[in-house]
Amino acid sequence: MIFPHRYLFALAALLGVASDILADKLVLVAGGGTTKDGGPAIAAAIGQPFGMARDKGGNLFIADYSEHRVWKVDSKGIISVAAGTGKKGYAGDGGPAIQGQFDGMHDLVVAPNGDVFVADSYNLRVRKIDAKTGTLSTVAGDGQKKIAGDGGPGEKASLDGVASLWLTGDKLYMTGFSAAVRVLDLKNGILDRVAGINGGRSIAVDSKRNVYVGGGTTLRVLRPDGKAEVLHDSKKAAGGDVKLGDNPKHLGFDADENVLIADDFGHQIKKYIVAEKKLAVVAGSGKKGKAGLDGLPLQAELDGPHAVYFDPATKCVYLGDSRNKRVLKIEP
Repeated sequence: MIFPHRYLFALAALLGVASDILADKLVLVAGGGTTKDGGPAIAAAIGQPFGMARDKGGNLFIADYSEHRVWKVDSKGIISVAAGTGKKGYAGDGGPAIQGQFDGMHDLVVAPNGDVFVADSYNLRVRKIDAKTGTLSTVAGDGQKKIAGDGGPGEKASLDGVASLWLTGDKLYMTGFSAAVRVLDLKNGILDRVAGINGGRSIAVDSKRNVYVGGGTTLRVLRPDGKAEVLHDSKKAAGGDVKLGDNPKHLGFDADENVLIADDFGHQIKKYIVAEKKLAVVAGSGKKGKAGLDGLPLQAELDGPHAVYFDPATKCVYLGDSRNKRVLKIEP
């Protein structure tokens, strides 16, 4: 059922949805089409978007899990390949990123200088696409599935898993399919383990250095003072409260540094409102499907969203509607 706007504000309080986005619109950014790269992103065929971020020039980079490629959507909406041949493997370091091979990438982040860091998950490595030269390299992980090498060079260390990245300053945080949270110092290339919190599926670090980790049915935080806390889990969601979901895939922040969460099995984007210590729904009716483009985010259907990203420049929330093979955004 489609509700008139005037009823949705009342429903927000009753259903635990984020009322601040009730006037927003959900639109297509990329995917869902049939054409190849070099044309409009909204007409292109992509695989499963699992992570995304924009650079200062307005280019949107997308980590495509199933196509083993990084896509770039420029400020005019044209899509092209930024990295990857599309063939699954591990190859290409030292050469052009477009000739490199990846395996099941799950996330990416963009540095202020335009460098793109990719969670090359099944290769158990973090790769870098150099913004100036287009060259591909490995900055963390030697391909061995274990925790080893802390205190030494990132490319010689071992990762037991990597599916989520977060960049703050010169520190690149990583976790995902991992028992640990690791951090790479981009100035000296040294990888270390973050003490005080276990790994999870996804990670985000706010401006106050609070480290949030999501996984399973739990959202946790490591405070700057070293104290860890469970913010939300199945035990904390009672009665009619919004639940975290069984499979949160990706974390981010909105403009107020509330924690955005991509809920795979719930087919929704949610957020943990820090000041209120509760969850609210940002996008998705909870019904699996493809309907609702160009309408209200709360009334749209999604299918297994794996990515969520807030762009401070445009105030838009981008989301990977992964099993629908498209990238969407919430326009304020």
